[in-house]
Amino acid sequence: MTAADQSVQTAAICARVDRHGLIAAECRSLTGGTPDEDGIADCDTIDLVARAAYVQKGLDVIAGAGSFDALVAAVAAKEFPADDFRIDLHDPSGRIGRSTQEAATALADVIPFGPNLRQPRHRFIVAASADRVLFGEVVAETDASYRRHDSKPWTTSSSLDGRFARALVNLVPTARSVLDPCCGAGSIVLEAAALGLDAHGVDWKPAMVGMTRENLAHFGYAATVVQADSRLHHQVADAIVTDLPYGHAIEADEPTIRAILERGAELAPEAVYVARADITLWLRAAGYSEVEVCTVRKRAGFTRWVHVARRAAGR
Repeated sequence: MTAADQSVQTAAICARVDRHGLIAAECRSLTGGTPDEDGIADCDTIDLVARAAYVQKGLDVIAGAGSFDALVAAVAAKEFPADDFRIDLHDPSGRIGRSTQEAATALADVIPFGPNLRQPRHRFIVAASADRVLFGEVVAETDASYRRHDSKPWTTSSSLDGRFARALVNLVPTARSVLDPCCGAGSIVLEAAALGLDAHGVDWKPAMVGMTRENLAHFGYAATVVQADSRLHHQVADAIVTDLPYGHAIEADEPTIRAILERGAELAPEAVYVARADITLWLRAAGYSEVEVCTVRKRAGFTRWVHVARRAAGR
């Protein structure tokens, strides 16, 4: 949407983290919109925001303009329910040059209703980016339920945190069943189960199977977890979501990884694979016809490559 185009109906506000392509990928998957550098996206839908990891809020957009002063005038010309309201500010780049209180006061002066900061019935946000400022009502918000899973009883040095694992599952939002063939301590299985999906985990190490089962039981989730070779098991699903096993050099594990990918392409029509290198060529060789890739830089200095892969229709 340009500054002059006010046709957008819904928008999302996402976490703003540099070098984190998974945020934009999750937003596109759940809302159909791509966030700009300030974390704001025009959306096709905000119905799935509650399950999000990095999409924080969904807005019904009331007005938009190319500057804050023009936005105030646009809001003044609108009629909308606003009794007992609160106004917050999303301006991570400091583009409008006003504090939250200053922005809220300017807008409150043109809204013919009274504010209620502690128990608002309507929560509005001013969202600023490079070429526009939006004013909208918060109508959807992540429940952030993934946070509690970081207190799971069992974890390993390579376990994904709950937020990251939730975002991976959200890259296949239409899947009703999810398989993690390299489940480890079960971070991905936990998130799939928490979303009410038919969740399945496989690991060749009995200790990992035990950890995953105990973690699931701790939160009262149901899932099927078995000890098996990820290259040979037979569990089908709508989607595979997994953090592939890797050492310091992924090339050393190439035969194992390729076998897991080939088996995965037989068992599910779409998949999310996390690796420490770009494995697009391996995925295509395994039978996937479409592969989308994003990267996530970790504080430890390495990069995770997230691949969303799909088989050709009818395969």
